[in-house]
Amino acid sequence: MKLKYSTLAFSIAAVLIGSGRSYAQEGYAPMGSPYPAGAPAPYGPGGMQPGYAPQAMMGAPGPMGPMAGPGPMMGGPDPYAYMAAANGYGQTTPGMQYGGPVDGSMYEPAGDYVQYENFAGGTCNDCGDGCALPPRVYGSFDTLVVWRHGGNYPAILTTSDPADEGVLGAPSTRVLFGDGYETGDAGIGGRITVGLWLDDYQNWSVGGRFLALAEEGASYSTTSDAYSTLAFPFFNTNTGLQDSVVVALPGNGDNAADNTTVSLNNDNTVYMGDFFVTKHIYTNQGNRWDFVTGYSYAKLEDGFSINAQYTVQDAAPPSGFAQGDVVVLHDSFNATNEFHGGQFGLIAEFQDGPFSWRAMGKISVGGMKQEAAISGYTTINGADSDNQGIYARSTNSGSYSRDQFAYIPEASIDMIYAYNCNLDFKLGTNFVYFSDVATGATLINTNIDPSVLNPTDPQFNFIEQDYWIVGLTLGMEFHY
Repeated sequence: MKLKYSTLAFSIAAVLIGSGRSYAQEGYAPMGSPYPAGAPAPYGPGGMQPGYAPQAMMGAPGPMGPMAGPGPMMGGPDPYAYMAAANGYGQTTPGMQYGGPVDGSMYEPAGDYVQYENFAGGTCNDCGDGCALPPRVYGSFDTLVVWRHGGNYPAILTTSDPADEGVLGAPSTRVLFGDGYETGDAGIGGRITVGLWLDDYQNWSVGGRFLALAEEGASYSTTSDAYSTLAFPFFNTNTGLQDSVVVALPGNGDNAADNTTVSLNNDNTVYMGDFFVTKHIYTNQGNRWDFVTGYSYAKLEDGFSINAQYTVQDAAPPSGFAQGDVVVLHDSFNATNEFHGGQFGLIAEFQDGPFSWRAMGKISVGGMKQEAAISGYTTINGADSDNQGIYARSTNSGSYSRDQFAYIPEASIDMIYAYNCNLDFKLGTNFVYFSDVATGATLINTNIDPSVLNPTDPQFNFIEQDYWIVGLTLGMEFHY
């Protein structure tokens, strides 16, 4: 297989250089305190321990001895009592932020989890448990609106003046379906993510994610009332010339047919899931970076079918047909791709008050098992006539499989609004790329040997095909 080494190298470089997001892969770990929690910080904005008044204000030293400088009055928590930072967890800028002292002490707000309500002047009760342990459980529910770049079809259905019979290259022939990538309307999908922090530092987390996109694809249908001439073009390997299977042609001469209906359908479904582990690697003034790794799974199913029905009008039809016969031709091309591999990437958050910008870059590398099934049939007046159709012939029908190396880069950018301390709303975009998949379109071979005895074509071959999904994300995230 010819690998897209430049694409793979670019994807890995983007992960190493690029960014991530706090809920890795559209919902990984929310950004909580990366250091011990559970009690107010031992110093307030003036160097005071919370809950103790300065000697000048109380007239007597506190339990820990005389205090100097302004401080909170006894009887309530210090509004600046953020969780105490611990050394060695990525802190690079000591000192209280958001209105606290910047005297070089080791205490500052609880990383990204300090909500905007807790900034200078807030209280521990603004977020209910703002002075307690950071969240341990997190997750998200997302609705996705996506567009997919699918199979690259050959010319499948043509029309022309009757004399040209839909043969490719003839002066009046034009393609009605195929001769390029299938394009469908926007599809809908859903994604759910759940995770658990393993420590009070929010240094390690584990979780899982599942995504499903609704069945979507391209379809086309027409009749001989719309186009008096309809044909399925192919290259005749016996003659070395372009040819066609005619299903609609006016008159009663060779290949004449009417009452024709043609229906072409592509169906596509995508499922993705993973189990992940995140490790905090860097924090600076409310911005946080994490590394993510784990197991990744994906399944992509793609099918293409052809259905054509017509009434024979040829006065001297070929053997096996009679004038007035109702003929049905059917082809089915189905492909399944199942990926198993490992993933790694970066996740990060850049916080500004109640808003956060989150981005993610990761790549999954592993094996893609590809399976293909091709079948066809012909019926005359409702009775089986042949076990082959138009492009599904005796020489290529059957089941096939192969194993391929594949990689799946993924990236997203999201804007998050913190509605309250447990619920956020999200609007963003995401992109997923598959380096090698089999699709129904790539299973179609239009090189045909129409010989009745011992035909040699079409032959079956897997054809390398990339595939991508791009779309919008609208969701909500929770942490508790």
